Amino acid sequence: MFVLLWFGLLMIIFSLISGFFILWKIPYIFSQTFNNPDKIPAISIIIPVRNEERNIINLLDTLKKQSLQPKQIIVVDDDSTDRTVEVVSKYDVEIKIKRQNKEEKELVGKTAACYRGSIEATGELLVFIDADTSFDHKDALKNIIAEFEKLKYSGLFTIQPYHRPVKFYEKLSAPMNMIVIAGLNCFTPLKKRLETGGAFGPFLMSSAKEYKQTGGHEEILGSHLDNFMLTKLFQSHSLPVYDYGGKGTLSFRMYPDGIKQWLLGWSKSIASGSSNTHPLVMSAVGIWITGGLLLPSLIVCSLFLYSTYWLPIFIFLYAFYAGQFLWLARKVGKFSEWLFLIYPIFLLAFILVYFWTFFQVHILHSVFWRDRKIDV
Repeated sequence: MFVLLWFGLLMIIFSLISGFFILWKIPYIFSQTFNNPDKIPAISIIIPVRNEERNIINLLDTLKKQSLQPKQIIVVDDDSTDRTVEVVSKYDVEIKIKRQNKEEKELVGKTAACYRGSIEATGELLVFIDADTSFDHKDALKNIIAEFEKLKYSGLFTIQPYHRPVKFYEKLSAPMNMIVIAGLNCFTPLKKRLETGGAFGPFLMSSAKEYKQTGGHEEILGSHLDNFMLTKLFQSHSLPVYDYGGKGTLSFRMYPDGIKQWLLGWSKSIASGSSNTHPLVMSAVGIWITGGLLLPSLIVCSLFLYSTYWLPIFIFLYAFYAGQFLWLARKVGKFSEWLFLIYPIFLLAFILVYFWTFFQVHILHSVFWRDRKIDV
């Protein structure tokens, strides 16, 4: 038994090291100024929507308050069955509704909506942003564009919005957020030694010139995973991909409509991202989760052994792991401190979603989202 406790101790140490490894540093966008304020490119913002009547109001309201205004806002409807189009029509935006010809009827899904919007775009920079995202303050867009200026307006520039959960089940998203973001391979201490595995879908930006050069969404019309396919497109043209965290700039509330939406949404995200994760990062994630779930068992074993030596060690490590969990979670969202005292529940929620996703991908070969079947 004591041999197992020693093995468990080593496993926990490796687990904690892995936790620091997977999300060592996420770059954020803070207050920025332009080097050439007289040469700011014109911006076209393209918002694909499907049944977003409740969400898009926040995005359009925060866009209206931006100190740097886009030249053009295009809302592309993807066969919404609610009041999305009616709500959007009250704003000063261009609305693109699907024509009832054969060509446009066949263009379904987010990728197709982004493509339809890009056809109408006239700006020098194209920004594709999800309807459930919102800007955190009036200078957010200005800071984003100024950051892109530092990169010479070249490459695919993406941001993962900061998660702001409300209900308890939404807060169970903490490990999913961390792991999906870690799965892009670019936030470890190794940095550029691992090839970037993808981009963040909620906010994608590139110059119109490079978008057309790569083929953009038109080139990937058959895919529902535009963020990963655009990454491959840009990399195939030797163009960089930049991934940022949205803390202090962009935020969203994920899956507010119930546990079913939460489960389906995370299944789609995990199914789309897992194949692009580097084996080293995937292994580190697995070790980190295993160690976190092993700790409660080790504490129980120590209690049964009446060990005054092992019990305080594992209680300390439990507290340390919970602190690390909170440190990681705060990188990706606003989560309450007390919740991480029960972090094993969060990890079990992730495992539930992971196995449900595994069943869908390897048995059903499809996932469902927005009342549509997506083949994977």
